[in-house]
Amino acid sequence: MKLITKLFSQMSINRSFPQILVVFLIITSLFSCSLGVNENSTSANAKNPEQRRLNQNVLPKSIERKVLRNASRLSGLKINNLQITQVTATNFGNPCMFKFGEICTKEYNPIPGWRVIVQVKEQAWTYHVNKSGSQILLDPKINTNKLPKKIANAVLSDASKRSGLAVNALKITQSTQKTFSNRCTFGFGEVCAQIFDPIEGWEVIVKVKSQFWTYHVDITGSSIVLDPQVTKTAVRK
Repeated sequence: MKLITKLFSQMSINRSFPQILVVFLIITSLFSCSLGVNENSTSANAKNPEQRRLNQNVLPKSIERKVLRNASRLSGLKINNLQITQVTATNFGNPCMFKFGEICTKEYNPIPGWRVIVQVKEQAWTYHVNKSGSQILLDPKINTNKLPKKIANAVLSDASKRSGLAVNALKITQSTQKTFSNRCTFGFGEVCAQIFDPIEGWEVIVKVKSQFWTYHVDITGSSIVLDPQVTKTAVRK
């Protein structure tokens, strides 16, 4: 700006009106181009609110609620006792990286989304979320392993019906949060296709007299599958 002022000053002294006019036209043209770029950028962001949120590290409220509900379900805490402490917009290099893979190929197949940190008591839980919120994945290294009471009761009720024993005679000895690769593995299939259609859930071990029964349960507790190798006749001897 100082340079432009100096040029105008010199040209005025020299009374070179044509030169002043040329410089004025150049400056006007540059300002017009700059405004055009800004308008196009603003217009593009206005037409693409998802991209604007990604650029601004803003997590949509609907996705925020989904993440907190997931953390609440896994931790057993109420949502108002949880807090999202950090949101970082990012492009995960490929689906493997999005799924927290430790050893991934260098294939570039980006998934735009967010890295979200949720404070759960003394722990910081890391989530990967895609931009639509259809995939919300918790870092598998985080040890939640607190089986929700609703699911525990459903598993014990099933074991009670199958064994003929009272619920208070049964005991859950272990519960492990797992991601079953597909419906076949969730159902204890011995030979399953390699298709990846993940089911988030739990592997639950119940002590029934001298036996240990293994259950697979989905994250909502709506689907409960007992290992088919377990037989109730063995319990009723």
